[in-house]
Amino acid sequence: MVHVDLGELSRRLAEHVVQTDSLPNRELLTAQASLIDAVAVSIAASTLTPAARPFLEVAMETSHGASAIIGFGERCSAPMAAWVNGALAHGIDYEDTHDSAIAHPHAAAIAAALAIVDYRADAISGTELLTAIGLAGDLVCRIAASFDVSPDTFGWHVTPWLGVFGAATAAGKLLKLDANQMIAAWSLSMSQMASFGELKYSPLSDVRSVRDAFAAKAGVLGAMLAARNVRGYDEPLGGKAGFLNGVARNQYQPARILEDLGEKFLGAEVSFKPWPACRGTHAYIEAGIAISRMPGFDASKVDEIEVVINQKNEMLCVPEEIKRAPENAIGAKFSIPFTLATALVKGEVAIASFEPDALQDPKILSVAAKVRHRLDPNIPLRATTKGSVTVRAGKDEFSHSVEKALGHPEKPLGPAEHKAKFDDCLSYAARPFSDKTRTQLWECLNQLHTLNDARKMTALLA
Repeated sequence: MVHVDLGELSRRLAEHVVQTDSLPNRELLTAQASLIDAVAVSIAASTLTPAARPFLEVAMETSHGASAIIGFGERCSAPMAAWVNGALAHGIDYEDTHDSAIAHPHAAAIAAALAIVDYRADAISGTELLTAIGLAGDLVCRIAASFDVSPDTFGWHVTPWLGVFGAATAAGKLLKLDANQMIAAWSLSMSQMASFGELKYSPLSDVRSVRDAFAAKAGVLGAMLAARNVRGYDEPLGGKAGFLNGVARNQYQPARILEDLGEKFLGAEVSFKPWPACRGTHAYIEAGIAISRMPGFDASKVDEIEVVINQKNEMLCVPEEIKRAPENAIGAKFSIPFTLATALVKGEVAIASFEPDALQDPKILSVAAKVRHRLDPNIPLRATTKGSVTVRAGKDEFSHSVEKALGHPEKPLGPAEHKAKFDDCLSYAARPFSDKTRTQLWECLNQLHTLNDARKMTALLA
């Protein structure tokens, strides 16, 4: 086990970030795939996340600058561009995720990194951009994987807390901070953040969908201030009242943060979502689609449905009355009963599955009302994509179990599936792309690791 001096934890991580100039080819190309995925789902969110438009309006009213805003085709200051891009990053819950760390490592980080591309005076190469994204994703996953108990248990909503470290790391790396400045960037970014679990009890809240806006903006501002030598905390992560003690309440394993540092990049182990919903629903969506194709299955004849879940995924089943009939898209995406019922009735789950008419579909709501969950304490906390579904219809029973949901590195999406997701997402852009520009953007993103100037990519976004 790696020895960890908590008084030096932040410094060891900061030195690793600033001293790493490139990633291995596999990790670099995975960071590129994460960027492509993030750009696509953010573009779709420009029309599918109504709460994101006020972010755009405020940004345009209050700032001027060169940084590209995804999907809307506008430009503004770097912090405000990160703010809007962050509001889009999780808007339709379609971005990549690290299944076992239980983290969205790139949402805020990519929103922040893209804002810096047009802010920095000199050109940022594609490799430099992807390295910053890869390092940020790795750090987020390492922190998330260290928890013995989710900080959500203590009333936090931890995803944006993690995101602020990713955003500050990506922005700080691109601004060429030294180790002292990187530590300051984390400190100054943390100082702008608060993320509470109350949103779980407010089903009509927009905060869950736009949450990464605040982390992305804080990360960019923190890095910009650190570049001007504003000092932060000595030990923002491992200090007596730093992030890990304050948010995780000492229930974490710091050795996990440093294990194989520089040799293994956890951000390259992400899963890419085949369905636009919380990753915890995916085992049940996959099982539902499989059952819908079984001989003799008829969704209209279903009597009872049992889903087996772990403790983490219980939040996707309760309160039952809300999860069986969610009132908005983001609520439906965080519902095992609704997403499973959609899979059973329609045989698929797509972006259109969360449009207003779909949320009122009586066939889907009827099936969702029949879903009952059973907690299995033997399923580990981090096995969030493991689950099973049993459907009873008269004398017939249909069952399907999933160990690791589709999209996991061991069950990856194919090139055609990635391209289909990209094209589908771009069809929802607030400022439509011509066929020519769409092709150019796809080609540019896939060649990003070879480009000397990443502004060739952001020019196509704006």
